[in-house]
Amino acid sequence: MAEPGASRAHPRVLVAGATGYLGRHLVERLKRDGYWVRALVRRPEQAEKVQAADEVFIGEVTRPDTLVDIAQGIDIVFSTIGITRQRDGKTYDDVDFRGNLAVLHEAERSGVERFVYVSVLHGRQLRSTVLLAAAKERFVDALTVSPIRSVVVRPTGYFSDMMAFLDMARRGTASLIGDGRRRMNPISGSDLAAACIDAAHAVAAEVEVGGPETFTHEQIVATAFAALGTAPRIRHIPLRLVRAAGWLLAHVTPQRVYGPLQFFLAVMTTDMVAPATGTDRLIDRFGEVTDGDTDKPGSS
Repeated sequence: MAEPGASRAHPRVLVAGATGYLGRHLVERLKRDGYWVRALVRRPEQAEKVQAADEVFIGEVTRPDTLVDIAQGIDIVFSTIGITRQRDGKTYDDVDFRGNLAVLHEAERSGVERFVYVSVLHGRQLRSTVLLAAAKERFVDALTVSPIRSVVVRPTGYFSDMMAFLDMARRGTASLIGDGRRRMNPISGSDLAAACIDAAHAVAAEVEVGGPETFTHEQIVATAFAALGTAPRIRHIPLRLVRAAGWLLAHVTPQRVYGPLQFFLAVMTTDMVAPATGTDRLIDRFGEVTDGDTDKPGSS
């Protein structure tokens, strides 16, 4: 592996959350662009997911004692740390807020120049009603008052999230909340990684970013069915029923159950459209995923 000081053609960077969907794309894109990369992973066996990295750091953001010197010699930190589903007894506050805060404290201690945090579009508006958004925005509050120059990247939604539409299409019928006319322009991991790197060198304190194509939810479903070569079948669920179910679950189930649903409902009932960037098309991604399907019409 190359030593941290081997090249100063580009800043030395840390990717926290390196084994996640965006994190892996960031590691690959940064290396392709010539950066020296340190990747944070939770367990040694996860190192194989970030083989492109110059150095792997083993640590858990919920255990600050395991992060000592993680930012030593680093110029820019990219953090994609966050959870949608709460596992192992960890809450949104544990990971999205305190976990990021632990990384930030190490970055401050080591004199990092720039901190890039990937949050969610409309986070400020959602924080009063969505626990996940509230945890993320608490960290944004802390980042804003940090002496480190920072930028908050707010994406619309990932291509990986759109696989839920494709899964429904595979089952033959897709369910949408309300009339399906809410809009979004989801972005691929590769395009978002490029946008994050650009943001690291920009002067803006916040950057909203989406993909090159804007769809209604119905159009995303139609795109999924088209990738499968089948006719769309869509079921519309009345919004009032979904909200009633969400309210009930929030009162009778633990946070790990109703928390993801709360976030899902908020996103699916809000237009998630941001300035367009990138070139990756959703139909192409759906096509890549379905190429191996054996149950598509004409497959053998």
